Amino acid sequence: MLKKIKLTRERERLAQELAAATASEEARAGEIAIIRANQLKLEKNHNRQISALKSAMEEETRKYRAEIEAALMESKRLAAENGFLKHDLQEEAYRASKLQHNFRNKPKDDKPHPATPRKTKSLPLRDGFDDDELMVSPSKSAGRRSKRGTPMTSNKRKRAVDDSPIPLALQLSQSLGGTADDNGNAETPGGGKEETLAESQQKQQQQQPKREDRNMRYMRLILNHRTYPRNAPDMEVFSSMYFPSEPDRKFSSIVIQSITAQSSSNYAVDYTKAIASLWSRSLKEHFHSPIAMFMSIVKFILHLDLHKLAPCVIESIVPVLQNSGYINGVPRFTSSPVSHENLGKVKRTPQKKLDHRVSSTEALEILYLIVSGCQQNRQALELFWRCVGYDFILIMLNSYQQLNDIILTLKILACGQLANTFGPICDSESQQLEHEKYIIDRAANLLSELPSSDEGEKPYTAWEITTLRVEVMLFLNEIAFSIPNPERNRLGKMIASHPSALARAFRSMHDELDAMYSNPPERDLHATLVNGLTRFVYGIIKLFPGQVDLPSRLRAVPGAVQKHLVVLTRLAFSEGLLLEAGISDQTVEMAHELLEEAINPQEAEALVEAFRSSKADE
Repeated sequence: MLKKIKLTRERERLAQELAAATASEEARAGEIAIIRANQLKLEKNHNRQISALKSAMEEETRKYRAEIEAALMESKRLAAENGFLKHDLQEEAYRASKLQHNFRNKPKDDKPHPATPRKTKSLPLRDGFDDDELMVSPSKSAGRRSKRGTPMTSNKRKRAVDDSPIPLALQLSQSLGGTADDNGNAETPGGGKEETLAESQQKQQQQQPKREDRNMRYMRLILNHRTYPRNAPDMEVFSSMYFPSEPDRKFSSIVIQSITAQSSSNYAVDYTKAIASLWSRSLKEHFHSPIAMFMSIVKFILHLDLHKLAPCVIESIVPVLQNSGYINGVPRFTSSPVSHENLGKVKRTPQKKLDHRVSSTEALEILYLIVSGCQQNRQALELFWRCVGYDFILIMLNSYQQLNDIILTLKILACGQLANTFGPICDSESQQLEHEKYIIDRAANLLSELPSSDEGEKPYTAWEITTLRVEVMLFLNEIAFSIPNPERNRLGKMIASHPSALARAFRSMHDELDAMYSNPPERDLHATLVNGLTRFVYGIIKLFPGQVDLPSRLRAVPGAVQKHLVVLTRLAFSEGLLLEAGISDQTVEMAHELLEEAINPQEAEALVEAFRSSKADE
């Protein structure tokens, strides 16, 4: 019984301890919960304060950046206005000094001004002077009579020089060694009046180099330039443009920072290099929207003074122009049958692969503008062709490019004839020769290839295609006969030894003569092609007979052997009537001479008899 009572008490004690422990645990849990809640509240308040501080700092930073940018713009504007004021001050000083010089050199008029003549009045007494004043004789003194004779010096009348009726002696002209100022004081180089400090400063200002005036004028024109169709100046438009990767920095601040970072005296070149930097970054980040604006600005700057500015911007502008041409040039090339991706397949370039925001034609026009401006500067021309890539030329001569792009590329290549190179320059001589042969081969292929337009556009007309082939013919004639001396004409020798250039020219002559017989609207263009290609093959064969192996060259192109004889026969016996109108007499003579060299006498007699019989039947 006692044991049972002890156990009961022990259990109650344990229950009490458990209850106390449970209460203590609950109290501690409550305290922990309160502490955690307070901690979370503190963390939230802290995070809220940090976010508020960050937003305030960002706002302050944005405001300070805007103020800095505005201050830079204002500084640039004030510098421009200061330059304009200096220019105006120089002009006014020059005008003032010119007026002063003209006033000093103006001859003095010694003739009296016209006046109304006064009526002569006869006077009863005369004093020996021809005027109206009568001098009174000196009176006698009261004490004694003065001696009769000349009056005293103190009482003698003095007449001013200007009042003398006798005119002044004729003034002799000044000697070559001196000048006279407005007061008649002679100035000589050795000792006379010296130039004042103001006059010397004016002369120094007038003798300032004209580069400053031209530079100031270029700066004013560039800052006032507006890119169509925008009405605001370019710098104002740049203040609202930015790269997606850096939205807080505007184009205008980048341009200003780039220009002010270097102290060059040529503002146009500095501005062009700043635009080229933006242009290059836009291409790297695939941000093509502002590229058309960049092209317009660069073209405008080059037109300010092409021959002086073009050599200075080659290294900065030519690479970005090529990369801009690649954007649409590479997709067109890969869609052509000659590319590895589409070998032998004929299809148009899909529109989804093209980006019409970047005009390859505009890029090629600027390249042609630059190379034209470097024609009188051999070092700049060599630098240009070292910057132009060989792959770029071959891609742009593909028949799937736009016709204007192909024509512009041919015009650019026509400017690439240097003493020992043609087109893009590479370090290896053997590789250089190989590249030049590929370029000639690509141009010769254009005489027969059919150009293809992009997907969704109208096919090229026969007139447009024939116009392209005329440009190719002119290009081949220009590079083949640019140097009259055959010993120095390396391009002519290269065409003469080319495996297929002459054969393709003969085949094109035949096809163009065939096209004339259908009397199309572009008939005159076909006749121009036949005349030009005949002159081309005749000149190559006659100038380089040792390099031309015509039979083997003709066999390299399918159908060229037969078409060669047919076209020469037709031209040799052409009378220039009706369907053959437009073929010149020189073309007939050259074809006749080439035909005599191509066949033996028996074949020639047979051809003559055949044409005689055909004419008799008619």
